Amino acid sequence: MSICDVCVHLSDLMTPQSFTSLVTTLIKYLIYEKQLIPYPYDRLKLYIKKYKEMNSEEENCRNQKKNYRLESDKYYKKVSDAINTLETVFQCIEGEFQSCSENHIESVVILIGSNILNPLTVFNIYVPELTYSHCENQHSSRKHIDNVFQNILNNDQFNDILTSNIMVETNLYVMFKVKPGAQMTTNWWIPKEKFRIFRGKQVVLRFQQSIDDESIKKYETCCFQDCLDFEVFVDLDDKSSVKKQTNTLTESVVDWYVSKSYVTGFKNYKFNGIPISDTWLNPNIINSMVL
Repeated sequence: MSICDVCVHLSDLMTPQSFTSLVTTLIKYLIYEKQLIPYPYDRLKLYIKKYKEMNSEEENCRNQKKNYRLESDKYYKKVSDAINTLETVFQCIEGEFQSCSENHIESVVILIGSNILNPLTVFNIYVPELTYSHCENQHSSRKHIDNVFQNILNNDQFNDILTSNIMVETNLYVMFKVKPGAQMTTNWWIPKEKFRIFRGKQVVLRFQQSIDDESIKKYETCCFQDCLDFEVFVDLDDKSSVKKQTNTLTESVVDWYVSKSYVTGFKNYKFNGIPISDTWLNPNIINSMVL
C-alpha cells in the first residue's frame, strides 16, 4: 500500500471552525480532482441556480423541446443530489466539532471508492489540538487552508496518488475516528464496530505546532476580551444526563463512525454534442438544437 505522509506546521491556533473549513475545502478539492463531479463544487451550485431561474419562466419551459427537457431534468437531479449530499455532509462535520467544548475526534477520513472496505484512495486527516476558548474571527481559517494546500500541492507523491485510480462513477465517504473512550455527539453518524482501515493508496495529513513561552503569552491575550463572552452550553442541573454521558464515554468501545450520507459521482452529459449545463447558463442554445 502506497502511503504519502504530509506534516504541516501550524503558525496559528486552529479553532473548530477553522478545522471544519479546512476539511470541507479539501473535500471540495478532492471530489473534483478525482473526477467524481465534472465541474468544481461552486460552479455546480451556479448551474443549479441557473437551472431554477430558467425553469421559473413558465412560457420558456413550455416551449423547450421535449427530449431536451427530459434529459435536462434527469441531469439536474444528479447535480442537485450531489450538491445537497455534500452540503449535508459539511453541516454534519461542522455540527460535530461545534457541539463539544473539547476535541473528541482523533481523525477525519475521506474515502473514495465503491465502499468503505475497499477504497481506491484514502485521505486520513489527523485532528490537531483545537482551541475551543478562542474566537473564530480572530483566527482565520484562510491561513491554514493556504498552508495545507501549499504543502500537498508541492508533494510529488501526493500528486501521484491524486491522479491515480480515477473512476468517475464511484463514491466518496467521510468517516470519523474518535479518541479512546469518546463517542460522537450528534446522530448523523453510524457506528462501525470492529472496523479496520485501510486498503488503497493513502495520504496521511498531520499537523505540528511549536509552542514556546512567547507564543503561549501571545495566544493567551490574542482575543482575551472576546473570550470573556465564550460560553459552553452544558446543563449542569441535569445530573442524570451528566452521569449518563460519563458512563457512556467510559464504556464506549466503538471508535469508528461513518456519515449517513455519501456522495455518488457522475459524469458530464451532453445533448446533441452540447453540455446540458451550458444550456442552463444560456437558454438560447436550446432553440438552435437539432433533434
